[in-house]
Amino acid sequence: MKLGLVFSNDWEIYGDGSGDYYELQEAPLKALLEALESHGAKLTVMAEVGQQWAHLQIGEKESWAREIAQSWERTLADVVKRGSDVQFHLHPQWLSAEHQNGRWTLDLRRWAISSLDDQAIEEALLKGKRYLDSLLKPINPGYECIAFRAGAYCIQPSKIVIGKLLKTGILCDSSVTKGMVNPLFFDYRNAYSSIEPWFASEEDIRYKNRQPEGLLEIPVHSYPSWDSPLLRKYLAPSLFYRVCLGVRLEQEEQDWISRNNQKRLKGYPLHKRPFLMGKVVSPRWWFANLLSRSAIQLDYDFLPSKLFVHLLERILEDHRIEDKGILPVVASGHTKDMQGTENVSRILECIDRSLKTSVLYWTLADAVRYWRSLVVQEAIS
Repeated sequence: MKLGLVFSNDWEIYGDGSGDYYELQEAPLKALLEALESHGAKLTVMAEVGQQWAHLQIGEKESWAREIAQSWERTLADVVKRGSDVQFHLHPQWLSAEHQNGRWTLDLRRWAISSLDDQAIEEALLKGKRYLDSLLKPINPGYECIAFRAGAYCIQPSKIVIGKLLKTGILCDSSVTKGMVNPLFFDYRNAYSSIEPWFASEEDIRYKNRQPEGLLEIPVHSYPSWDSPLLRKYLAPSLFYRVCLGVRLEQEEQDWISRNNQKRLKGYPLHKRPFLMGKVVSPRWWFANLLSRSAIQLDYDFLPSKLFVHLLERILEDHRIEDKGILPVVASGHTKDMQGTENVSRILECIDRSLKTSVLYWTLADAVRYWRSLVVQEAIS
């Protein structure tokens, strides 16, 4: 068995509308593409289209917004031209965004796509697919928007969204990470798999359909574990990885984690994040984040390279996974969270050294087409 490794990236500014496009999106995306391409890898940009529509709308009058919208389109055209991929990402709070006094005001009641009514969901999905197709098909006639990721992974309740995705011609979702829970928006603890794709039940994205048909869910890979977000991200990451996951970090990785956390907290402090405001001073919030049974997401902006590659090795050694030739493995990242490309480069170097014959670099579109064709072949045989 080989792994079809998909580096996906949710390409956006911060969830409350703050942050500079050029600093958080344009510059780090170019650097990330160059780092991946130097090792023959590809990127799948999950492009936040609601943010783009908001800039296009006020760009009719404001030159700064028009320049950002034009840069956004040029950048994605370049992504496709270079052989990487672009797919559909949507934070619905952008759909009624307003810009006043130098800042965006977003409707946080629309944090999850399921907060929209049926018609609004269909209209947003259809508009997004058509927009990306019309933008990128002229660059690559074989391009098609066929995959979706819900903003902040919030696709539950999913029944209506599943139907609308299929109706608008989108074949795949990649919003689920088995084991992850957000008490306000989703609970993926009972999802079908942390690694193997499945055709989702019409009723619930977490469960497998009885027939191999419908919307394909390709999850972001995760590893079940005791997790401590506070220790892992902020207080004692080296101790957490050594004690909880058995991975001893090199000094360069410890330094990288420290710089990453400082940058992230400076750019988007916890107390300013929607749905966290006020909670970070609560003892209950600190206790919940100190230790919980959860899952470690395969995120190349958070996981040190040694652990990232170790999780890939675990998949290859897992004899419970049926060998179907190539198994798609989706990793997640955000350019807004990047602190340079050194961690991604170390990941790629480690793969080159120890897993080169076992890992292929895919786009999400590659994974969707492979898995759907595999299911068709199995049905025929």
